Amino acid sequence: GGVSLVGLPWMCGATVQSMNHVRAMTEKKFNEETEEVEIVDVTETRLTGFVIHALIASTLGLLPLLRFVPIPVVSGVFLFLGRKLMTGNSFFNRIKDSVAEKARLPEDHPIHVVGRKKMNIFTVIQIACLIGLWSFKQNTATAIFFPSVIGLLMLIRSFVLPKFFTEKEFRSLGDPTPR
Repeated sequence: GGVSLVGLPWMCGATVQSMNHVRAMTEKKFNEETEEVEIVDVTETRLTGFVIHALIASTLGLLPLLRFVPIPVVSGVFLFLGRKLMTGNSFFNRIKDSVAEKARLPEDHPIHVVGRKKMNIFTVIQIACLIGLWSFKQNTATAIFFPSVIGLLMLIRSFVLPKFFTEKEFRSLGDPTPR
């Protein structure tokens, strides 16, 4: 709130921006005893947030030029970015691998740990939650409660799914329980 009083931007709460910002400001070192990378220090600064928002604001001057960019080009950029984000996503990999031969999958694949049936059940539950989330958002009468539904998904993951899946299964499915 105090930042607003002097006309400075708030730090953005967007997950991707905030996490990348924290990651960039983190000092790490390799611990030879545990053989893991450990966080030593995170530098706290408002300057980078201010510079980021100033650069975003400076793009307003480019808005008149956007009308010269064809809509299919803009759509293509977003399609490319969306497709690029899907690579490495365990959810999409599980959908793709749900019909693959077990012998052709790598040794550390979830099918070898939990079995095809349990992996597919977990994936179908995620698809059902995604469809429910999407339909909830599409309905104008309920869209205002969208953040509450995200909270409901956290409750499902934290309290319902552990009754059917062990922590080892969650880890192999690419969805470990946060500590």
